[in-house]
Amino acid sequence: MTLGTLPLRELLDVANIVMLFLLTVFVAAVWLGRGPSVLAAFLSVALFDFFFVPPHLSFAVTDAQYVVTFAVMLAVGLITSHLGARLSEQTEQAQARERDTRVLYELAKDLGGALSVGQVAEVTKRFLGGVDLDVTVLAADVFDGETTFQEYGRHLTELERNFARSANERQAIVETDSLAGTGVAIVFLPLRAPTHVRGVLAVAPRTDDAESVRSHRPLLEAVASLVALTIERLHYAEAVRHGELEVAAERLRTSILSSLSHDLRTPLTSLVGLADTLVQEQPPLPERVIETAGIIRDQAHSMHHLLSNLLEMARLQAGNIMLNREWQPFEEIVGSSTRLLSIPLAKRKLEIDLPRDLPLVYFDAVLLERVVCNLLENAAKYSRDGARIQLIARVSENGFDVAVCNDGRGFPEDRVDQVFELFVRGEREPAVAGTGMGLAICKAIIAAHGGTITAENRPGGACVRFTLPLGTPPVMEEEAPS
Repeated sequence: MTLGTLPLRELLDVANIVMLFLLTVFVAAVWLGRGPSVLAAFLSVALFDFFFVPPHLSFAVTDAQYVVTFAVMLAVGLITSHLGARLSEQTEQAQARERDTRVLYELAKDLGGALSVGQVAEVTKRFLGGVDLDVTVLAADVFDGETTFQEYGRHLTELERNFARSANERQAIVETDSLAGTGVAIVFLPLRAPTHVRGVLAVAPRTDDAESVRSHRPLLEAVASLVALTIERLHYAEAVRHGELEVAAERLRTSILSSLSHDLRTPLTSLVGLADTLVQEQPPLPERVIETAGIIRDQAHSMHHLLSNLLEMARLQAGNIMLNREWQPFEEIVGSSTRLLSIPLAKRKLEIDLPRDLPLVYFDAVLLERVVCNLLENAAKYSRDGARIQLIARVSENGFDVAVCNDGRGFPEDRVDQVFELFVRGEREPAVAGTGMGLAICKAIIAAHGGTITAENRPGGACVRFTLPLGTPPVMEEEAPS
């Protein structure tokens, strides 16, 4: 720069020559960085003084005003070098971020096509292999409150698994730089997804340099986030698939039950009719034939009841049940139910506790009668002769509460929460005949009414309670006297 401006010393003003030196400092800052540009700033002041300030070829200054020129020139040069170097650094950082964003986009695109955690691990291993890092994906599986890991990649040592458990439990990155060069993972990143921690990403350098891992820390955190989101997506996709399969299986089972129960009821009705005809035949048939016909009739009645339950359950599970609800007294349901079950309840002590001031309740009479009949029938089945059965109704802050209790063995403690499931019975090997549909039907009917039903044991027996919403019954207008 100095050699280029020396021939112009007599042609250009000193201020213009200063500007040329400052331009050199700026170019050095942009292309060479902060250090060379600072050196260029000091050299520019020195060379300007030596070659262009009288007396020439000397650092002596005859005019004190040039001291101000040197100071301003040096200050502007240093500021320019700082700003130019900062601009260059920011440009490089932006380009680096652009490269990282581009490679992370490619990684996200590859992970989006993964259909299993194994494929996720393969994509991640291939990606981080480009920066000389080995990776193992540990997918977390929680069962009964205990977390286990499924490893995808290099087999980890027990020490590495302990670090992985620590990262998973603390939900924080665990670094073990002191183990660098031993061939084990030194960084463990938790795979934090929006809902749960889905596992751990264990990273090991392929060289003995731990700094190579530390320098890629932001990239590793971004990779861990993408892997966590992908594993969570696969988890929920699997859950949806299982849900769809369960819904399809339930729909198929309901359809089969409905079809079978409907098709079998007609021949059973004919069988009951034929058995009754044999029993009532005139002149009377031999006693043995009549007894056999009576057994056939009773068994056909039982089968008809079973098929009715199947058909009812299929209709309730299909979700197309139409409730014929009206405001009516619960006492009428109790009366009709006890009349229908007069024979099963004849050898039990039935206690009915209904307050006189019970309000009208909004329900489907036919379906609620089915619920009360099922509960009373179960209470009679699972109690001895002479045992007490209680039917209690009360109004509470939760709604209209009804409880049916009996004196007996109660429900097995480990099956109380399962008795309302279809085909589940209160005992594992009950001596009493049944199908395990009665309480399931009760639960479906009560749920259709917007209520709840529970089962519980009490000292000396068991209780099943259900609650219906009360609502506000219509006001009954009194007729005016004629």
